[in-house]
Amino acid sequence: MPRLRTRAEVLANANKIRQMIEGLKLGLPGLDLVIFPAYSTHGLPQGDGHDDDAMLNTVGSIPGNETAVLARACRNAQVWGVFSLGCPAEHTLVLMDDQGDIVQAHRGTDCDMPSVCAGPKGMTVSLSDGHSASAAELIVGCPVESTALPAPQALALAHHSYVAVANAAGFDGVRCHFGRSAVIGFDGHTLGECGEEDYGIQFVQLSKRLIREARGQAVPPQGITSASCGPRSHPASRAPAEAPHHPRP
Repeated sequence: MPRLRTRAEVLANANKIRQMIEGLKLGLPGLDLVIFPAYSTHGLPQGDGHDDDAMLNTVGSIPGNETAVLARACRNAQVWGVFSLGCPAEHTLVLMDDQGDIVQAHRGTDCDMPSVCAGPKGMTVSLSDGHSASAAELIVGCPVESTALPAPQALALAHHSYVAVANAAGFDGVRCHFGRSAVIGFDGHTLGECGEEDYGIQFVQLSKRLIREARGQAVPPQGITSASCGPRSHPASRAPAEAPHHPRP
């Protein structure tokens, strides 16, 4: 979690993120999507409570100078990115494609964008954990507090989706952030998890084929009723009992 007070510091931080993305691509050539935690671009205002003046000094616009730097990173590294931006309204998540175009935004903007869209290699992505996210194969969340989202495992099972949760980590000068970013499989198992350290990175491989096969085979649970607890075979399939036959002498 960066501590930023001026626009110059915000732009310098955005360029630091760009350098991280370009370096990650060199070390992980198969990287398709990178996700940064809440307030990682503009920082969280500090002081005795939230400093409104500091917030106004660092907020940006979408699109703006910061998104131009992040778009350059996506183009240079040929990766998609989820970024958290500080806007005048509230913290906003954006999904950029590998050409640097914003294809989805969540909160803080009036953009008329879909809540689910095709992401890297065709896997559908949503930045919302609402009802509309049930159509997404990957749900991305960047909560500010540990209780801001349902438990990732429960979210994955409820929507039968992969879930990636990017949490801020480290000490920002005022408070400690909880970290523990994780990627959860569509069956509720943890595929990868960071610790509480600064700049922790976790690389996970997701399968579009496996999740689509699993969704196609999933059977909705049925309520237990007296009928469902009855005989395994239908009554009509059982022959009636015959009377005992005694041959005549």
